[in-house]
Amino acid sequence: MMILKDLLRVLDTIAPFDTSEEWDNVGLMVGDPDSEIRSILVALDPSFEAIEAAIGSAVDLLLTHHPLMIQPVRRFDISEGASKKMAMLIRSGIDLVSMHTNLDKAPGGVADELAACIGLKDVRSLGALRVGSITTPVPLERWIRTLPLKDARVIDAGVPVHMVGACPGSGMDFWRLARQEGCDTMVTGDVRYHAGIEALDAGLNVVDLGHFGTEEIIVAPLADRLRQKLIGIDVCAYKANDIFSLYHE
Repeated sequence: MMILKDLLRVLDTIAPFDTSEEWDNVGLMVGDPDSEIRSILVALDPSFEAIEAAIGSAVDLLLTHHPLMIQPVRRFDISEGASKKMAMLIRSGIDLVSMHTNLDKAPGGVADELAACIGLKDVRSLGALRVGSITTPVPLERWIRTLPLKDARVIDAGVPVHMVGACPGSGMDFWRLARQEGCDTMVTGDVRYHAGIEALDAGLNVVDLGHFGTEEIIVAPLADRLRQKLIGIDVCAYKANDIFSLYHE
């Protein structure tokens, strides 16, 4: 058993909360710092499904990557949305903690996991952006087939893949920095059309693996890491499904 405020200090050693972006909302979302924690469920989102799984498993803490709310809740209407989720958690005595942009950029965090997942070598950290290389330059189409993450949207600038910038989630704001660092390819999610055009015009391949695809990969490794640090605490990983699916007529 561990008191939540002490557990928060452990989480702070993994991904310091004060390194999150200014606009972000991290740390304790719902609960009591003096709660006793014996079990944790790690999930990407504080979705209704993840909360129901936490309730069904009678865990003490739901630890998510994405926060329950970033903007302030103006009305506590427990019939819908974030307010309903808060009510479910409070009624069930489950605390909620989120590690978001602080976990994206932390050593061993989401960005590092993405870089490892796509096989980058000699990786350098530039905030939430990772820059690394693959051993031998290959055509984009061939490299895509080697990735363990599927359902990619691709912008092919006609250059081989060798130096790659990778940023989890919505990381297209970093494409210019990646290009300045010598990257020929950018891997991220949530790529908007006009940002894609600008990158293409600059000669940069873009691989959009989706927001979910580039971040769900942290859930199991984070759960494993916590098991090693929190001896005696039961830690499980929640396996979610992407809210988007491919439609084939």
